[in-house]
Parts: sequence; C-alpha cells; structure tokens
Amino acid sequence: MKKSLPDYYSVLKVQPDASQEVIKASYRKLMVTLKMHPDFGGTNELAAQINEAYAVLGDKGKRTAYARMYLLQRIRNVQSAALAKEYRFSNGTIPRPGNTAVSAGRSANSTAARFCPLCRVALPQSIGPETRCESCHSPLSPPPQPGSYGHEFIGRRTCSRSAKKYLGKITLAGQSQSITVTMRDLSLNGISFFSEIAIAVEQVFNFRNETLEAVAVVVSCRKRGQLYSVHARLLTVAFHDKVGVFVSLSG
Repeated sequence: MKKSLPDYYSVLKVQPDASQEVIKASYRKLMVTLKMHPDFGGTNELAAQINEAYAVLGDKGKRTAYARMYLLQRIRNVQSAALAKEYRFSNGTIPRPGNTAVSAGRSANSTAARFCPLCRVALPQSIGPETRCESCHSPLSPPPQPGSYGHEFIGRRTCSRSAKKYLGKITLAGQSQSITVTMRDLSLNGISFFSEIAIAVEQVFNFRNETLEAVAVVVSCRKRGQLYSVHARLLTVAFHDKVGVFVSLSG
C-alpha cells in the first residue's frame, strides 16, 4: 500500500482554499520571520518539509493533482471509519446511542427496507467498501455522513473540495443510455457538473469517470448559457484506485 501524502496545508499553516499569494507569504514567514530556515537557527529536517510543501502548493499544476488525491483519501478514510463503527454496532461490541429497544426496532426496519438507490433491488445483509448491487452493479458503500466531514453541500464551504474539469458519464435510473458530462466539483458528499440536457431534481443516476463510480441524486439544475449546471448529493461511492491515496482542494 502506498504511503499517504503528507498534509502540506498543515506544514505551511494555510487552509486548503488559500490563494497562491497567501501560500507564498506563509512560506516566507515560516522561513524568515519565524526563523525556521537553517541559516536562522532552524533544523534541516523542518526546512526540508517546508520546502517540499511549498514546491507542491506553490506550483498550480502540482497543487491541483495533490488536492484531488488528498480529498479522495479523506473520503475513503471517513468511509472506512464509518464502516468499522457500524460493524462494531452490529456485532454488539459497542451499544447504539439512545433507547436500546427503540434503536433495535429502527435498525431492523431499516435493514428490511434497504434497497439499491438506483434500481431498487433489495440490498445484501452486509455491505463493505467493494460491495455492489447484484442487479445494476452500482456501488453500495455510503459516502461520509453528516457529523464527520459531510456538513456542507451547496452554498457552504465547511469541508474541502476539489474542482476538476474533466469528463464523466452518467446513466439515469431506469435508462440504459449514458450521457457525457463535464465535471465541475467533487466534495466529500457531493458532485457538480455541466450537462447538455436538463436533469430533474430528485433524479437518481449513476456517475462514473476514471477516479470513481457513484450513485447520486440531483438537488438542483440551473440553466447556464447553453448548458445546465447540475448539483447532486452522493448516495454511494466506489473508487477505481484500490491503493490508499490522499486530497483537499485546489485554489
């Protein structure tokens, strides 16, 4: 398994959405004002970490690639933690919060009513990171839930995002024809893209590109010139890259 990427944002003491000017200023402050450069009394090891971080975040192309990887790793880490917690709940290792009887009843009802969000086929008893629907082959592993990193979606910036202009394919529920879209944004719990056709709010679809496959539901669709700007909430996610990677967004 590949080693996860260092948190260059923490090294340079900046936010993931910091401008290039802020990153440059923070780098100079660390090295000169705070005297972390070896010439001013700093250690070679610390200076090397700061230089490495600045070499990536100070370069727009490298920063974009790093941002995407860092965000994806955060998503996968949150998913893994959520699945591990649910496993401990289901096996009685730790109690569920709230009234035990009520919680157990709700859990049973929830399990009985579970179905694939895309094709509505009943789900298997156990769902892991690689579990897929037996009917439509859509991923079934859930994205991060509210309470971890997933508070923001439209209009709120409380979690990192990675803006990526690349192509993807979507297939609407109940249809077999795929539609090519231009990806705009990937966050911990949502995606947005440009589409040549309008897509109805609450429409469920399968999304896939070279990085991931997901099932999502449309929450807004607005006309933007000749295209439609579509925002959707992730329902399930699976990553094509089986090796641990890492991300936060680009500026």
